[in-house]
Amino acid sequence: MQPNMSMVHQDAALSNISIAFRNQMFIGDRVFQNVPVNKKSDIYYTFPKGAWFRDEAGVRGPGGEAPETGYNLGTATYSCIERAAKHGIPIEIINNADAALNPWATGVRFATNKVLLSKEVAVSTLVCTAANWTSSLDVNALWAPPGDTNTFIATMLAAKEVIRKLIGVYPNVLILEAKTFTKLKMVDAVLDRIKYSGTQGAPADVTLQTIAQLFELEEVLLGGAIHSSAAENKAGTDFTAVDLWETNATKGAAFLFYRPPTPAIEEPAAGYCFNWKGDAGQQSPIAQADAYRNVRYWWEDAKKRWVVEASECFDAKAVGADAGYLFYDTIVT
Repeated sequence: MQPNMSMVHQDAALSNISIAFRNQMFIGDRVFQNVPVNKKSDIYYTFPKGAWFRDEAGVRGPGGEAPETGYNLGTATYSCIERAAKHGIPIEIINNADAALNPWATGVRFATNKVLLSKEVAVSTLVCTAANWTSSLDVNALWAPPGDTNTFIATMLAAKEVIRKLIGVYPNVLILEAKTFTKLKMVDAVLDRIKYSGTQGAPADVTLQTIAQLFELEEVLLGGAIHSSAAENKAGTDFTAVDLWETNATKGAAFLFYRPPTPAIEEPAAGYCFNWKGDAGQQSPIAQADAYRNVRYWWEDAKKRWVVEASECFDAKAVGADAGYLFYDTIVT
């Protein structure tokens, strides 16, 4: 009698792989410049646009006086809200985990991912709401056709001029929702504009960089993050994907706007993200931290578990409605 397979090998967890799915396409930190603030809420000053663009300098003759000019000041407010998520890790799980698992590190990433997703939802909702911007356009799916009816280039160039005439500077950043970008890769008019940019080893292709070059933009961001709208179930099979970066579900969107190089005095901007550190880290040790978020941890003796909590306190705000242009329903009517 010979030993069978189950006698010579006992199944065990692999130590070099495990399977998980998490968003790797967050752009919430890159859309608007982050502004560190010392108070959770406060005001900032706004200048009336017209005062800076009126031609009021005049000729001054001998003994005369220069025309006097001036401006008013306004104010607007921000109010940072803390978004946080915690994850409990029983000590028995930590001590009994297989080699492929690291419940502590996974818990830090899991809690952080929840906060990142919450920020992505907040920023994308702000951007994709037409009422937040002076200029918006129902594209009526005219960015999807591959032929002569495609309006992508024409509407983009027109939108650049609209923003220039509203704020005195051209927009420099574009967000393309993922499905819209995929459609644009097949648009003849776009391919025709870049066809001479390729080489034998690297054929011309519609990329985020080539679109940026086509419209003289500093950056094109891909809005590809998703979230699940399904309620959790016991089996863990709940999942309904929803694209975040569109105004109307499944119909595509894009957002053209001006983003200053850094937050600055007397500078236009479509939006800012005000970040308040608050009392971060003052009550519990820090497991991980960056300029805006932190993960702290503490021991719960009664439950014999560690708890990790990620948090960020911010207010994503449209500070310059004239500096943004929203396109919606780009690929489906």
